[in-house]
Amino acid sequence: MKVGVISLGCPKNLVDTELIIGKLKIGNVQIVDNLQDADVILINTCGFIDEAKEESVNTILEAVQLKEKYGKKIIVTGCLVERYRSELEKEIPEVDIFVDLKEELRIPEKLGLKIKNFSSPYKKRIITTPKHTAYVKISEGCDHICGFCAIPSIRGKHKSRTIDDIVEEVNFLSDIGVKEINIVSQDTSYYGTDIYGRPMLWELIKKLEKIEGIEWIRLYYLYPTTVTEDFIKRIADSEKVVKYFEMPIQHSEDRILKDMMRGYRRERIEKILEWKEKYIPEAAVRTAVIVGFPTETEKEFERMKEFIKEAKFDWLGVFKYSHEEGTPAYEKFKDTISEDEKIRRKNDITSLQEKITEEKNRKLIGKEVKVIVDGYSEEWETLPVGRTYRSAFEIDGVVYIESDRYLRVGDFAKLKIKDTADSYDLVGELCE
Repeated sequence: MKVGVISLGCPKNLVDTELIIGKLKIGNVQIVDNLQDADVILINTCGFIDEAKEESVNTILEAVQLKEKYGKKIIVTGCLVERYRSELEKEIPEVDIFVDLKEELRIPEKLGLKIKNFSSPYKKRIITTPKHTAYVKISEGCDHICGFCAIPSIRGKHKSRTIDDIVEEVNFLSDIGVKEINIVSQDTSYYGTDIYGRPMLWELIKKLEKIEGIEWIRLYYLYPTTVTEDFIKRIADSEKVVKYFEMPIQHSEDRILKDMMRGYRRERIEKILEWKEKYIPEAAVRTAVIVGFPTETEKEFERMKEFIKEAKFDWLGVFKYSHEEGTPAYEKFKDTISEDEKIRRKNDITSLQEKITEEKNRKLIGKEVKVIVDGYSEEWETLPVGRTYRSAFEIDGVVYIESDRYLRVGDFAKLKIKDTADSYDLVGELCE
């Protein structure tokens, strides 16, 4: 059996896809890149916001066209199915099997495969990222009920994996050549509270730091209320946790944060940034904001722009508010801000952040940096591409490496930054 796999959405979804592929491989399934060669097309969908839902539906419809032309079987799973299964079954009957999240690992059996001795699924994962970097999902679900977010209704309450289970997985990843692990969840800094009675992320990290072969540990999805002064100190003191963290703030203005049902106010964000400057001024911070929330006034939007100018985040993602049924904001507010206005606000902040990121990058010119080699440029096949600690894989900017010798993917190299390639990317020359 040949299966073509499409994974949409976030890195957490990609981990789920890799687990499914791992079990399929045990059943002697061949995973193919070209969907025309596949007997089965498996799509793991995202259903978080309108744009993601649209992408998921369009992907399913493209698979339907292949089915009609070549006679494929289609299986669809993921968050979109969890939210809208009955509607999807009615509107797209061409899909052969819809699979709920809790049934994802039973997809091989639903295809008629008989899998024996399938235990420790995380040790059976097939990594789809380059061999040196992998995502590690430490928990599922979320206990925060943010006004705009449908995740708790899709993924449920926060549920941590045990420390021993995660350590076992990371040992496996190290054994297969992974050097950088990217810690992901819905709420990383809350990890362990449900099973250990208190946040246990740093107890987990202490054990991960001891694993030979793992050189970089990167933290994603931190929630401001659980990022404390001690948390920042621990990042500063760690030899393996890179000086980078992702902490979505969503907004800067207290009234909007209250309407969004976020558990903090602007003062908390400012305090975290103060701690960061005090203990690890070189650390890179990625955040995200939402524009066009139903109660956001033009004045509050302008104040958020001023806050971003002052905060000077290294990287920032901007999302248009999506009026999602089943969320508190959907029940409480009307989506009164037009799509054109949301786009304008998004473009304003994107342009502002582009200038900030370029300014930060230009300060690196002339400095020596350590990079990990991710691969080679698609445009120039002999040009290596890497990242400093300041950049997350496939999310932030890269460094194009000028070198007269071959660099292997996964190698670390020392570069001198020569210039910026654009607002987000750099050019570096290999040091002798």
